[in-house]
Amino acid sequence: MKNGRTVLLGGIVAAISFITIQAAIPEYIKLCRKADPLVAKCINNSIEALRQKLAVGIDELDVPPIEPLVIKQIKLKRGPRGARIDAVMSNIKVWGCSDFRILELETDLVKNIYDFKLHLPHLNFLGKYSMDMNILFFRINGTGDMYGNFTDYRAVVRMTGSKVTRDGNVYLKMDKMKMKLEFGGAKIKLTNLFNGDPILGATANQVLNDNSRLFLEEIRPALEGALSDLFTDISNKITLRFTYDELFL
Repeated sequence: MKNGRTVLLGGIVAAISFITIQAAIPEYIKLCRKADPLVAKCINNSIEALRQKLAVGIDELDVPPIEPLVIKQIKLKRGPRGARIDAVMSNIKVWGCSDFRILELETDLVKNIYDFKLHLPHLNFLGKYSMDMNILFFRINGTGDMYGNFTDYRAVVRMTGSKVTRDGNVYLKMDKMKMKLEFGGAKIKLTNLFNGDPILGATANQVLNDNSRLFLEEIRPALEGALSDLFTDISNKITLRFTYDELFL
């Protein structure tokens, strides 16, 4: 009888522990089953449920708001004569990151590989710039404000992770996201070009926008890096908060 009480007591403790663990996971984090043949769809739905909270931040997970995304500084200094760019862009604030949509998602839970394609319908930005550059032998220089918007951007993304043990529990730690942006449309405006000359300023902005892809190719690495750091950090704040078996039943 004593053994029976011990087994019963152990079962009650285990059940309470299970309930406690489950209760600790917020309802907006949707759990997925590793054996589910549609696990990729489940993960996609989980991300979609979480995405809606990212704009304002998630205090209990120490996830700050991602609206706006702040890029402290982008420095560019390269190119041959006739196509030289020397620019510093700072305190760049980008809105629209939380409106991403996952178009495709493939997973390998054994190797912890997640491949997906994202759609960013719009990104609005503003910041400061100091620039002296040549586009098609047209010189653009000035110091002032910059603002504009990007539309219909897409990204090919790969995330990989590894299981780590901490205090006897297994967690999933994500490596830095690898991202390749595919450009859509872009409109950019720089103020105070050529010391505020209205004619030269308007002409320079027109040249810049007519050749925006040349400019975007230059800032692509910094933008990809900022977005990768952002989403990798958010992922780890979740996967390192809950055990692997809690997130994947």
